[in-house]
Amino acid sequence: MSRESWVGRDARSIAEAVRSGQASTRTVVEDHLARIDERNGELNALVTVCAEDARAAADNLDERRLLGETLGPLAGVPFTVKDLIATAGVRTTAGSRTLADNIPAVDAPAVAAFKAAGAILIGKTNTPEFGACGLTRNELFGTTASPVRPDGVVRSPGGSSGGESASVAAGMSVLGLGTDFGGSVRWPAHCTGLTSVRPTLGRIDPEGQYPGVLSDGRVLANPATMHGTIQTIGPLARNLGDATLALRVLSKPHFSWTEPESVDVEHLDIRWAPGEGTMPVDEEILAAVRSAANSLDASEYDGLALPRANVLFGALRSVETHADIHSLAAGSVHSFDADITAMLAAGHDRSSAEVEALWADRAVLITDFLDEMGDVLILPVASVLAPPLGVESFEVGGRKLTWMDALASCRAISVLGLPSVVVPVGLSRNGLPIGVQVVARPFHEHVALSVAARITSNAQALV
Repeated sequence: MSRESWVGRDARSIAEAVRSGQASTRTVVEDHLARIDERNGELNALVTVCAEDARAAADNLDERRLLGETLGPLAGVPFTVKDLIATAGVRTTAGSRTLADNIPAVDAPAVAAFKAAGAILIGKTNTPEFGACGLTRNELFGTTASPVRPDGVVRSPGGSSGGESASVAAGMSVLGLGTDFGGSVRWPAHCTGLTSVRPTLGRIDPEGQYPGVLSDGRVLANPATMHGTIQTIGPLARNLGDATLALRVLSKPHFSWTEPESVDVEHLDIRWAPGEGTMPVDEEILAAVRSAANSLDASEYDGLALPRANVLFGALRSVETHADIHSLAAGSVHSFDADITAMLAAGHDRSSAEVEALWADRAVLITDFLDEMGDVLILPVASVLAPPLGVESFEVGGRKLTWMDALASCRAISVLGLPSVVVPVGLSRNGLPIGVQVVARPFHEHVALSVAARITSNAQALV
């Protein structure tokens, strides 16, 4: 009689089974390695599989349990890491031929936190070069496809953490570590029906993200760049409970943690917006977001700050010189992909006064928006559903959008630095998932998680 596979089980049940001895970590890992063998050839989500290291880590964890050691909250849980995040001894390319042979000496603190909690690194996942695209493809590893295709159309899993969303959605890993600059964990979650968290800037240690500043084997965030200021690491999971557990593990120890269950949702000032105000949004997405907002009796946002946010994101991006990317690639015989080449060519070296004026605008914008948003703002993740593979422009409301335009609602929240939880709230006519952003005030992730839980419960009650 064959046993039931651990593939598809949530992180909490796997960790509980490993801690109690109901399951061995080695068995859990072997099940997920088998799943990778089964699905990854089709999806191209994982670009490096850490099979032997994962088996060794699993055996070590099982030995520790037999010795009576207390195991962590993610004991035995297989996880993957976006190939933009440093992993000690494991190739980390940032999707670039210029870093094809790069092997970091030090784990990013977020990776170390997962390992310390007992999770098992099972592989690295595909990303566009330096994460600079909303679709997951590069000239080093090729294109990643989504496992979610209810209408039979092969689609993108989003980006730039598309390898992570494809891996987690396909059951090849239980949790994923991605990065989010302009929507890179939120848009992939929307495309594949997952939950993700973009935390408040600073809640998760930013070290270990490429591009950055190399220092004694570490990759440090450069606070003088937009990337170093705004990009953050965030988790992806198949359900809200796992995403919450992952965020708690990843949060810096000196931050206090408030349980989402302690929040009284009924007494929150909840508002919603049909977008960030400058880009049209697909009608099916709008209907799903409006339904989620109505289930909470949310009032419609009528402020003036939000429409300025995506515009400011673009303005700040336009004055970047991308010196960190140039520095990382110095000495490489390989060239950049077309996306990075175009991005570098578009960069303009502006005066320090112009750049400082834009950052001053951001400070004012954040203050203005916090005066307008209430406790929580609900809005779309993107203007479009998961696009067919190879499609990079979209017709919405009679207007042609690029993928950057389509992510305007994500980019607006990124530049504001606020926490955002994405949960699936429904399906389109052809069965594609639709996600919603739940945005809270700084370091109020527990509030966003609580409201997201209520939205999920309300959506399930309607099914």
